[in-house]
Amino acid sequence: MTRTKSRRGLKFLLGILAALVALFFLAEISLRVFIAQQIKTSFLDSAPESVTVEREPKVYFGAQPVLFGLATGKIHHINLDLPSTLTPDSTYIAGTPSAKINATGFILDPDDPRADRVEVHTILPQAVVRDMLQRELGASLEESGDDSFPGYTQILSVTNVQANPDNSTFTITFSNGAFAVELRPNIQNGQPVFEAVSTELLGRTLPDFFSDAVSVALKRGLNDQVVGTMKIERFDVVDGGFAVTIIGENVHFNELQV
Repeated sequence: MTRTKSRRGLKFLLGILAALVALFFLAEISLRVFIAQQIKTSFLDSAPESVTVEREPKVYFGAQPVLFGLATGKIHHINLDLPSTLTPDSTYIAGTPSAKINATGFILDPDDPRADRVEVHTILPQAVVRDMLQRELGASLEESGDDSFPGYTQILSVTNVQANPDNSTFTITFSNGAFAVELRPNIQNGQPVFEAVSTELLGRTLPDFFSDAVSVALKRGLNDQVVGTMKIERFDVVDGGFAVTIIGENVHFNELQV
């Protein structure tokens, strides 16, 4: 009789435990779906109105339960795979390129979402770099302080940026091919540095200050529009653009440029 009651009690406890586990998994799945949907909606709402986003963002949380993160206010790990929202063929390129974002220690704050560590992988198309350079170059030439600057005020139109992955350089063409600058990117202490490989105007070499001004303009544009408070870990020349990896600590997502 006692053994029968003990077995029934054990079965009852096991049934309760199984129900709690099932409820936990159900709550975990529901929470993941809810947070992912909030992120997707926020991303799509921030895209330029003129852009049709080709696919939805993808959100991954890893193996550690999100419920534990909800209790502590911090999700251990979250991965975002974001599509491009760049406006095609416009004078001013708005939106952001596609990106994969890995965040560790993601803090659940609707007003100020942030993470202990963030790593961003993105591809900057050639057209984005061209647009970035066009906006920054004039100011960089003025700051160069060279008396020759007035002679170049009429040739500031950036026609094209062409990636040359075979030799890890890229060529910037101005004024429909009137002159060009070939640069090789490097990273020093988390900042981009551009080495001038060649600088020519109608077959003649341009002064050093011009290639320096182009380099400064690119660095400023990257810091203002892509990197922000983070650091560049990689800047590789690839077909059609530039593969960039950015890392940062204590990153506020509202300040994230990419």
